[in-house]
Amino acid sequence: MSKFKLVKEFFQYIKENKKLWLLPILIILGLFGAVILISQAPALAPLIYSLF
Repeated sequence: MSKFKLVKEFFQYIKENKKLWLLPILIILGLFGAVILISQAPALAPLIYSLF
């Protein structure tokens, strides 16, 4: 439950302090993290390699 609280507080910080430029950075980091996790699966690795 504390992980969700941390995320909620972070988004409140972004909203209150007008740090909206952080959102694209977080989205890109999240996408890279997802690609790394997906590429670890042996069945999906050829699909990831064909995309790049």
